[in-house]
Amino acid sequence: MSNKRLPSIVLSSLLQVLLNDEQLLSLSKLNISHLTLDSREVCQGSLFVALNGAQTDGRRFCNKAIELGASAILSELECSDNHIEWHQTGVPIIHVSQLSSHLSHIASIFYQRPQDNLILLGITGTNGKTTVTQLICQWLTLLGKKAYSMGTLGNGLIDDLKPSQNTTLNAIDLIKHLAIARDANAQYLVMEVSSHGLSLDRLKSLHFAVAAFTNLSQDHLDFHGDMASYASAKQQLFTTKYCDKAVLNGSDKVAQAWNEQWPSEIELSAFNQPLTNAKHYMLANNVHFDHSGISADIESSFGQGILNSSLLGQFNLDNLLTALNTLCLAGFDFEKLVHLAPTLQAVPGRMEVFSNQNSPTVVVDYAHTPDALEKALLALRLHCQGKLSVVFGCGGDRDNSKRALMAKAAEQFADTVYFTQDNSRSESAQQIFNDMLSGISQPERITIEADRTTAIELALSHSTSQDMILLAGKGHEDYQILNGQTVDYDERALAKKLVQAYL
Repeated sequence: MSNKRLPSIVLSSLLQVLLNDEQLLSLSKLNISHLTLDSREVCQGSLFVALNGAQTDGRRFCNKAIELGASAILSELECSDNHIEWHQTGVPIIHVSQLSSHLSHIASIFYQRPQDNLILLGITGTNGKTTVTQLICQWLTLLGKKAYSMGTLGNGLIDDLKPSQNTTLNAIDLIKHLAIARDANAQYLVMEVSSHGLSLDRLKSLHFAVAAFTNLSQDHLDFHGDMASYASAKQQLFTTKYCDKAVLNGSDKVAQAWNEQWPSEIELSAFNQPLTNAKHYMLANNVHFDHSGISADIESSFGQGILNSSLLGQFNLDNLLTALNTLCLAGFDFEKLVHLAPTLQAVPGRMEVFSNQNSPTVVVDYAHTPDALEKALLALRLHCQGKLSVVFGCGGDRDNSKRALMAKAAEQFADTVYFTQDNSRSESAQQIFNDMLSGISQPERITIEADRTTAIELALSHSTSQDMILLAGKGHEDYQILNGQTVDYDERALAKKLVQAYL
């Protein structure tokens, strides 16, 4: 993936903390030139890492990796006695306890610690991570800095993002991307930090100059189990292990609780409202929303000024404040940042507007949690002159407890509600609709249309040029997963096409 070919590295140098001297000596003449978790990527000189993952047990593919030319295998061990087994081909299979927790360190050594050549900025929270990350990268670019972005929209320099399977990559691919950023001469790396990534030790060898927290609301309970565990996973980022400085949303109750036991070594700034342990603050006063966007007077410990932006809604004001606060804490000049703010663009699939003078205003947003859907509808209500409609679905094979909550938010904050499919995956659409309907008090007000394109066309056919329609859940994605199959589906392209038909 990196343009710069890495020299091979002695295998024993990757495993210093895992093996004894005798074991290390037995590996001291073996060189590794490639590191991968995917047996399909194995080539001559590879170190294949065989993890027992949530979806697949990589240890099943050790023989295949050896056939493809792997020089060595790192295999996850259930007990604590690390040892080496020699395959009949002479390939060492190194069994390591808690292997996943060591991968960030191993990858860092292999890729020659690229994090040491980059200034890392990390963004976590339930909603807003993607927008904040992209706003920071846009601002940095406008300031003449080279920024590499990692997250939901993909990984890469801001004008050349490559698709990503996960918000936070596995530990090996994450460090590999840091190496790509370093080799591209990026100065800053701005990363969405997920609760999964923190819980699974994917960022263990990273340290952020500034870490920022947007908010916390219900999501990922299928993984974490409860909200306390979810919050605790996020909180890891705000320890001396992971960051030097931090930005918190002072109006978020979880952030307020963290503030009570804030580590004094971490310099803290708060936006929306001050926190007692925060050295810095950033407040928005005299906020005005209209068809052209947002205007607010900013009062802060970094300076005072008027913030103008074409973005829509209160939560985008929060996103702007998070990004602005993060950059100020990273040492950038407040006045320059505010001066550049009007040129910031909406992030693809995040409150992205499609309209003309004859059409309803169609807004595509990634909102896929109860809190995000509520905030998106409330944001649009500030800008809507007519009827506000919403078209959305809920993901299959995921946390089903949020389905009723999302439906309840839609019924409460929209005038007209259309249920359709999101990524139903292997689950039946009808079961998902039934779960959504359990949150509805007036089911006769709900229109159910399983085909998403048809549902959107239906919503437009019942709207006027004064109305707004929120298409929630898909955002930037260009696919749907239905009946276990991935099919092409680009909601942004569809919205553009349908709106143009009104010209």
